[in-house]
Amino acid sequence: MFLGFLVGFISFYYYIPYVLICFLLIHIIGTIYSVKGFIGIKQIIEISQNIITYSYKYFINRIFRCSSSKIVQTNKIPKEYQYNYNLKPTNDIRLQQSSFIQTLPRPGIINLYGTTCSLNALLQSLASLNRFYLSFQRNINLSRFNYDPIVPTFLDLISQLRNDHRTSDYKHWTKLVDTSEFISKLNLIYANLLTENTTTDICELFQCIIDTLNNSLSQESCVYSTNVIEQVQNAKLTTFSLEYLNKLFVETEEQIHNKITLDNLDAQTSNIMQYVDITWLLHHIQFGSTMKHTFSGQILHAHCCNNCSHVHFRTEPFQILTLSINKTNQTLEQIISQLTKIEIVYNQLNFYIFNELNISSTTNILPFAKNHIHHRIKSQKMISNFPDVLCIQLKRFSYDRLSNRRIKLNTSIIIEPEKILDLSHLHYTTWLGLRDLSISYHYRLITICLHLSENSSSSSLSSINLTKRINEHYVCLYRTDHNQWFISDDERIIEINDINNLCQTSYITENCYLLFYERYL
Repeated sequence: MFLGFLVGFISFYYYIPYVLICFLLIHIIGTIYSVKGFIGIKQIIEISQNIITYSYKYFINRIFRCSSSKIVQTNKIPKEYQYNYNLKPTNDIRLQQSSFIQTLPRPGIINLYGTTCSLNALLQSLASLNRFYLSFQRNINLSRFNYDPIVPTFLDLISQLRNDHRTSDYKHWTKLVDTSEFISKLNLIYANLLTENTTTDICELFQCIIDTLNNSLSQESCVYSTNVIEQVQNAKLTTFSLEYLNKLFVETEEQIHNKITLDNLDAQTSNIMQYVDITWLLHHIQFGSTMKHTFSGQILHAHCCNNCSHVHFRTEPFQILTLSINKTNQTLEQIISQLTKIEIVYNQLNFYIFNELNISSTTNILPFAKNHIHHRIKSQKMISNFPDVLCIQLKRFSYDRLSNRRIKLNTSIIIEPEKILDLSHLHYTTWLGLRDLSISYHYRLITICLHLSENSSSSSLSSINLTKRINEHYVCLYRTDHNQWFISDDERIIEINDINNLCQTSYITENCYLLFYERYL
């Protein structure tokens, strides 16, 4: 009855023949589809549906890859060192293995304004550091402490990038990560740090993020990390309170101030070691959090006067170990070895002279005229304490005041990505002849951040306008837990098939800028 009514209703319209033909075709297809003998037709239809679905996904993926306009087009990774890989199927049998972690590409990151590439490269680098992530995650209690909103936002970003590919969310790993919320929170603390007009230096950005997170996390009580404790020569010091450590610091400074010479250096070894231990602990207990405990090391400066042979010591904490480079091509090991090189410094007012002349600061603030001479001082740096994660900055930039430009030095630096760095010779106990073999000072390379510019490969020097630095670009190469290497270029993640040969090319040697190493036990 209903069908008759429907036909009668449609008969009033001009296109009734076409409508009836459509109904007839639907009836025929339904009849054929329900017959058991036509199972093949069903399979053909299902295959057609799958083809349409995969074609749609492929088309969308191509749009994502092509829609990102890159600022730098002259510095592309050589094609012979990259894979032409297809997306791995989500039902890959390897995904069921508990040990399979981070061996597939991570999601890319949207380059907001076209100038947030330095943040993208930095986030991918931090997500690759297992020691940092595990420590950061273990020491944060979002339900117990009221952190600055930037802390959970940062943790969420790193967690998105560190998709372990074993969860049900694995199928979403190609989804691009949006950093706009993190940027807005960071700009509330550092105004105009990330804007659409400039590309922020990745080292400056890293230091700002460390300080921001450390200030928020250091509000809670924090215990010493294993890395901090194991480098203290006198373990008893780790049990003392902040007040007692400050008292010991004052006493130790009095014992070594102006009393150490080259002649009695051996006799003062215990005082020097206690001075290093106390300053190392004070730095972490006063200003430290899991951020500082992971990335902080300590440099020991030694200054020796040529006239009186007095030796003055001073410690300095660091999160980024800055290494100077010159115009001569070098290996990274050669650059590191220059850190402990003795330098001659000329100082007009030598503080040791005042003690020898017994000049009272209350009666005569200015030195005598006869003391207005240049005194030579030998200066040397040593590493007194190593960080869990060593961050190395290759100092490629200098500032030209006349042109208001940052000058880049495109010196070729050879990096061996699979070589374990032994930095034991940089430790101050080696200088004192008291090498502690129980502590490992070996590091393994995890990420390489590259600074690219339009004219970086055209000459040994290139200049960058500081008022509108948009001709810069950053990418990073990172190692997975299974020793696979990928290059992250904002939205694009590309697998590298020969990292050793790639690191010999000018693409890496002339542009490597920021390196992250993890302690290798």
